[in-house]
Amino acid sequence: MRVLITGINGFVGRILKDNLAGQGKEVFGIDLSCAGENNFSLDITDLAAVNDCLHRVRPDFIVHLSAISRVDFDNVGTLYSTNVSGTMNLLYGAARLDRQPKFLMVSSSQVYGIVPEKEQPITENTGIRPVNHYGASKAAAENICHAFNREYGIPVVIARPFNHIGRGQSLNFVVPKIICAFRDGKKELELGNVNVLRDFLDVRDVIDAYNRIMENFQSGEVFNISSGRGIKVIDIIKILENQTCRDMKIITKNDLLRKNDITCSIGDYSKIRKSLGWEPVHPIEDTIKWIIDEAV
Repeated sequence: MRVLITGINGFVGRILKDNLAGQGKEVFGIDLSCAGENNFSLDITDLAAVNDCLHRVRPDFIVHLSAISRVDFDNVGTLYSTNVSGTMNLLYGAARLDRQPKFLMVSSSQVYGIVPEKEQPITENTGIRPVNHYGASKAAAENICHAFNREYGIPVVIARPFNHIGRGQSLNFVVPKIICAFRDGKKELELGNVNVLRDFLDVRDVIDAYNRIMENFQSGEVFNISSGRGIKVIDIIKILENQTCRDMKIITKNDLLRKNDITCSIGDYSKIRKSLGWEPVHPIEDTIKWIIDEAV
């Protein structure tokens, strides 16, 4: 089996690559800068380069991870170009192959936007109402996937992962930023709203979900990937304090508060559990310890 991973140098891409290679699958990768025999350095907004790559690889699966994933990314044009036009280019290139690959579109829980707590946990039937450009770009990419599925018959599954954490994640995200502060022995840390309620899950559980989707590919389906449990950022800090025996003073900075902050986001994963037998197995406490054991 030949699997092409876009964004292979990213947080999830690197872990997924090792996981698939360990299963004996032939793994190829796309990223802006990507070394190695089976990797292609290219920008997915370049249609000609994408077409050339796909014709050379002729993958059985495309796992589309490549995206600008920062909610606060301020170059809106680049964000939409990468997340929307880049997705369209991959699908267009896939449609032109003699044997169309299965396409796993990794979207985001951000497409749901602000959902009232009484309507949570969030299911796949919850309305799509993004409140930031990242969520809007992912919602647009999802619609493009559905259109290519119906117009050209490309097999597509959409995954909507909620917040996931693990080793190697960028410091632009709150949990690795907090862990880095503990690792560096800091006494205080500047953060935004630490009382937001998030659905955090282990990246290894996310990888397991992607594997199960590929093994039993149900074209046209949309799956939440979540823990079903909400936890506040302040509670993650308390877990770290207990595990490291260190105290951390939190300083709330107004410039770190988001205008359209999603204060509560908890996902329902019952659909993927019933369809594919997936459920998370790593408690948040174990995940944080796994990260800390490497970083501190």
